[in-house]
Amino acid sequence: MDIIVSVVSLGCAKNLVDTEVMCGSLVANGCYLSASENDANVILVNTCCFIQDARDEAEQAIKEAIAWKRRSRKSRRMVVVAGCLVQRDPQDTAGRYPDVDLFLGLDDVPDAARKIKALFAKPDSKQPIPAGGLPTYLYDHHTPRLTVTPEAFAYVKIAEGCDHRCGFCAIPLFRGRQRSRQDESIVEECKQLLDQGVREINFIAQDSSSYAKDRNNGDNLAKLLKKCDKLKGDFWLRVLYTHPLHTSDELLETIANGKHIVPYLDMPIQHCATPVLKAMKRGFTGPQTKELLNHIRKDFPNLTIRTTVLVGYPGETDEDFNELLDFIREFKFDRLGAFAFSPEIGTYAASIKDNLVPTEVANNRKDLILQAQAEISRENNARLLGKKLNVLLETQLEGPYWEARTKADAPDVDQIVTVKVRQPRSTKSRFTDVIVTETQDFEMNAEECQKTKP
Repeated sequence: MDIIVSVVSLGCAKNLVDTEVMCGSLVANGCYLSASENDANVILVNTCCFIQDARDEAEQAIKEAIAWKRRSRKSRRMVVVAGCLVQRDPQDTAGRYPDVDLFLGLDDVPDAARKIKALFAKPDSKQPIPAGGLPTYLYDHHTPRLTVTPEAFAYVKIAEGCDHRCGFCAIPLFRGRQRSRQDESIVEECKQLLDQGVREINFIAQDSSSYAKDRNNGDNLAKLLKKCDKLKGDFWLRVLYTHPLHTSDELLETIANGKHIVPYLDMPIQHCATPVLKAMKRGFTGPQTKELLNHIRKDFPNLTIRTTVLVGYPGETDEDFNELLDFIREFKFDRLGAFAFSPEIGTYAASIKDNLVPTEVANNRKDLILQAQAEISRENNARLLGKKLNVLLETQLEGPYWEARTKADAPDVDQIVTVKVRQPRSTKSRFTDVIVTETQDFEMNAEECQKTKP
């Protein structure tokens, strides 16, 4: 019997890479992938459990997969659940979903095909539940991997796990300690992706800026970036998820002055009020945070600065929140995301019982932050009206229109540019210059520039 798998990938880009490794394992071992669940006999759900919203999304996807399984009366259907939800609490997950046929932990990622084929070989046998605990797996450039992103870009996971113990974050509890890949392996993977026609490579990790610190041999992210910046081709190289503690001038100079490296700094500060940062166990004070950001803005003015903030953390007062809101309005981040706190089992924050911020208050604070950022983004975009920008045409839309991004915009999280191109029959992603014709809060319209003859 042919094994045909329909994959549902939830969560962040780091989780997506795990999905791509599982897809690579399946295809390399004779299985088939289908975009339609109607053509499949397996649904594989790769879950995220970072926050409550992610767990709710995972639960909904699992329930839908089980309903799909029950609808079949002619052929045997299987449901496989993988990823962070399984790794974090395998026994509880298995107990809540007895109709799931197979559970895969994070160390099972490269072995997905073998385990699914074994399931089909003995469909009535009871499959073992992953042991849980801290995983050790780390993929490399030899690992079969099938990218499922648009052909224009791809993610490269440069490290796994995290050595920080932020009060609100459960990732180290189920992703383990930091494990960095070797420079040579990452460079080789980048070469492979560029040979496949990828135009933008995005480096990701739980904390990319602490890359190679676990090796303690002098290697670091800046040195890795310089090696990859020497690769041939016309491409962008972007770094996502850095930490203020490890954002050195060497790293900033490398990002700001690279040939292929886009001048884009993704550095979640979480907050800027010292009492909240201390309670979060971030290892940074409010004045240190502001000093670093002002230093970056002054000495590296070409850098686009993206951040993420967390509001409603236990103990956050009105004064603390207003300090954050005022700083956001004053500093004017180029890109910003905001989240409301949710307690995660096993974290320090989940044990706090006093001075809790009501959920409604936390959500209102998040909305105020996002409203302020929308105003900032509207002003920033308005200044680009009539300006020439270089963009990456990413996804073809109807007629002569493409969805595109600038160097200042990372995939999935930042704004898009809708471009009217001059070559509507072309279906290949490419870089091109455009003139901005219309701007909104988080979107822009543009027209491709007329090419001049040399």
